[in-house]
Amino acid sequence: MSAQTPTTVRWYEAVPPKALLALVLTAVVSVLVFAVSELAFSEIALNRQEASRYLHSQTFVLRLREQVVLAESSQRGFLITQEDRYLEPYEKAVKAARDAQAGLLSAIGETPAFRDKAVALGNMVEQKLDELNVTVHMARDRQPGMALATLHTDVGITLTENINRATTELDKAFDKEAQHRTDTLSTLFQQQRWGVGLVVFLNLSFLAALGATMVGNFYEREQSSRLLKEHADKLESAVAERTEELSALSTYLQSNAEREKSTLARDLHDEFGAILTSAKLDVAWLQGRVNSPEQAVQERLQQLSNVLDEAVNLKRRVIESLRPSLLDHLGLSAAVHWYVQETCDRADLACDVQVPDDGTDIPPHIAIDVYRLVQEALNNTVKYAQASVVEVVLLEHADHYDLRVSDDGIGIAQFKPDHLTHGLAGMRHRVRALGGRFSVTTAPGKGTHIHAWIPRSGGAAPVVQAGDQA
Repeated sequence: MSAQTPTTVRWYEAVPPKALLALVLTAVVSVLVFAVSELAFSEIALNRQEASRYLHSQTFVLRLREQVVLAESSQRGFLITQEDRYLEPYEKAVKAARDAQAGLLSAIGETPAFRDKAVALGNMVEQKLDELNVTVHMARDRQPGMALATLHTDVGITLTENINRATTELDKAFDKEAQHRTDTLSTLFQQQRWGVGLVVFLNLSFLAALGATMVGNFYEREQSSRLLKEHADKLESAVAERTEELSALSTYLQSNAEREKSTLARDLHDEFGAILTSAKLDVAWLQGRVNSPEQAVQERLQQLSNVLDEAVNLKRRVIESLRPSLLDHLGLSAAVHWYVQETCDRADLACDVQVPDDGTDIPPHIAIDVYRLVQEALNNTVKYAQASVVEVVLLEHADHYDLRVSDDGIGIAQFKPDHLTHGLAGMRHRVRALGGRFSVTTAPGKGTHIHAWIPRSGGAAPVVQAGDQA
C-alpha cells in the first residue's frame, strides 16, 4: 500500500477568517478610494482649468478697457497739442487693444454665453478705434478744426460708455464664474479630505480588527506552545525517570550476571572439575591394570581418556568465559593478554596488546568491566570485521583510564552513533555506568575504533566533549 501524499495547505486556508476578511475589506476600500480620488482629481483639474481660463479672460477684458482708454487719451493729447510724441503711445495702445481683444476671444473659446458678449465688445472697440483713427488722420491732414469738432459729438462718448458697460458686465461675469469654480474647488477639496479621513478611519478599523485577531492568534499560539512545553517537560521527566530506572536495572542485571557467572564458574571448577579429575584418575587406574589382550579394550580406554581431556579443556574455557580466573589471581593484564592471544590464535589474527603490568592497582569492578569490553569488542571483530590485525591498548592517567580497541577490518556500513547494535549498546552502558564516555569511530573499508574513557573513581560522568559519540 503506497504512502499517502501529504495534503498541501493553501495560504488562504492558513489565514484566520477574520484576518482574511479584514485584509479583503482593506483592499476593497483602498481600491474604491483610489477610484474616487482619480475622479475627484479629474474634476478638480477641470474646475481649476476653467477658473484659470475665466481669470485669464478677465485679465484680457481689463487690459482691453485700459488700452482703449489709453488710446483715447493719447488721441486727445495729439488733437489738442498737435505734437507727434502722442502718436507713439496711441499706436501702441491701439495695437495692444486689438491683441487683448484677440486674446479674449481665444481664452473664451466656444462658450456661447461669453463669446457673443465678447464679439459685441469687440465690435464696439473696433468702432471706437475707427473713430479715433478718423480724428487722428484729420489732424494729420491739417484739419484740426474738423477733428476737434468730432470731440463735441455724442458718438465717441456713447461708444466709450458702451465699452465700459460691456467690459464691466464681462468682468463681473468672469469674476462670478471664477468664484463659482473656486467655490467648487473648495467643496471638492473638502469632500476629498472627508473621504480620505473616512478611508483612514475604515482602514484603521480594519487594521485594528486584524491586529486584534493576530494578537489573539499569537496568544493562542503562545498558550499552545506553553502547554506543549509543559507536556514535553513532563514526558522528558518521565523518560528520564524511566531511563534512570532502566539504567539501574541494567546495571543490577549486569552485576547480578557477573555474580552468577562467578558462582557458576566456582561450582564448575569445584564440583564438575572434581568429577572430571576423579574420572580421569579412574581411567588411568584401569589402563594400568587391564591386561586384556584385545586391542579394542585398550583403544576404548584411550578414547575415553581423550574425551575426558577434552571435557577438562572445555570446562576450563567455560570457566574462563564465565569468570576469568586469571583476572582474580594474576590481574587484568594477564587476563587480557591471555584472552586476546587465545582468541586471535583461534581466528588467525595478528594482535598487539598494550596493557599496564600486573602492579597496576585497578579496582575489581573496573577491571571486570574493562575485561568484558575487550571481550565484546574482540568477539565483534572476529564475527564481522574480516580484519587481519587487532590492537588493544589500555592507558593509565592521573584521573582516568583510556581503553582503545581497533581493527583494520571492513568497518560498519551506514553506522549511526545514536542507533548502536546490542553489543555496542551494552558496552556503552557499561562505560556510562562507571561514569565514563564511550565512542565508536568507523567507516566502510577503514576499520572500527572503540574508545572508552573511564574515571578512576568510577563516579559521575565528566562533561561530554564535542568529539564524543553515541
